Amino acid sequence: MNVSIGTLALLAAFAPGAPRAGPASTPVPLVTETRPALGSLATVSVAGADPGAAAEAIETAFGVFERVGWSMNEWRADSPLSALNTAAGGDWVPLPADLCDALARAGEGAVRTGGRFDPTWAALSDLWRFDGPPGAPGTPPADADVLARCPLVDHRGLSIRPLPGGACEGRLARRGMRVGLGGLAKGWALDAAATAVRALGIRDFLLQAGGDLYGAGRPAGAPWPVAVRDPRGGPLDVLATVPVSDRAFSTSGDYEHAYVAGRRRYHHVIDPRTCRPATASRSVSVLAPSAVEAEILDKALFVAGGEQALALARENGAEAIVVDSAGHVLATAGLRAFLPGR
Repeated sequence: MNVSIGTLALLAAFAPGAPRAGPASTPVPLVTETRPALGSLATVSVAGADPGAAAEAIETAFGVFERVGWSMNEWRADSPLSALNTAAGGDWVPLPADLCDALARAGEGAVRTGGRFDPTWAALSDLWRFDGPPGAPGTPPADADVLARCPLVDHRGLSIRPLPGGACEGRLARRGMRVGLGGLAKGWALDAAATAVRALGIRDFLLQAGGDLYGAGRPAGAPWPVAVRDPRGGPLDVLATVPVSDRAFSTSGDYEHAYVAGRRRYHHVIDPRTCRPATASRSVSVLAPSAVEAEILDKALFVAGGEQALALARENGAEAIVVDSAGHVLATAGLRAFLPGR
């Protein structure tokens, strides 16, 4: 398999001697391909299908990823999302149906999580930069710069109105506002790809992009076993292994896209309420019915932290594993059994 280190952390249960979830079963054919997509590496795995059908499913999924990688990328000057950001404080901008749906889901998620998830965080994206390798030296922005920019982070300033055929028009209320869908676009793409792959008659497959995945079916009669990384360990140090079947699983952690300055860790999960890296958690993993929901909740739970995060997960019909800022490991009832020694 052409699999990156990050992917191996999620697919570790397929390696010889690695932990498995569910009963022992007879191996089934597994066709896997990894390509750059959605600003990361994406992997599509199809189990139990003949090679031709697997290849068609893989191409279909990557076709969805390519489309989403264009329409929802704020860094591409020719993308619809860039057009929305460029026009902030001005006129309404016509947007394609997929982006309209993602923006609607993002706005609804922001309201439901009390602003702990907020797609307008991107007004801060040029202040908080984490482009270097994990742990590389970095310099946090000046407090005055963060305070000046923070009023632009407000999901209530994002408006959309429908047009015929599923398209819409979007508008940002104030000049300098920006929408960033890095906290949702991968999930939207995984959900859309899962629908497209199922339409081909494929039942057992795994779609993964960065720290987000959707596992469908039960290959060889068992769920997909997904490894949860220890946030203070190496890429292959496993905190728990969770069985996933017809569900999405997403993890946010403070150990990637991060640096340490002045003995303090700065990372890419920004608390929209303070406009600074969230401090309540080391990592959060969420099991939810859809990948969009898992992505919204893992950011919101990370910001909330501790028992408050578990309560928010339960309120939204999800399961979660939370490692708080002190290293304590908490879990909702549905995932507690998969923690070692619990």
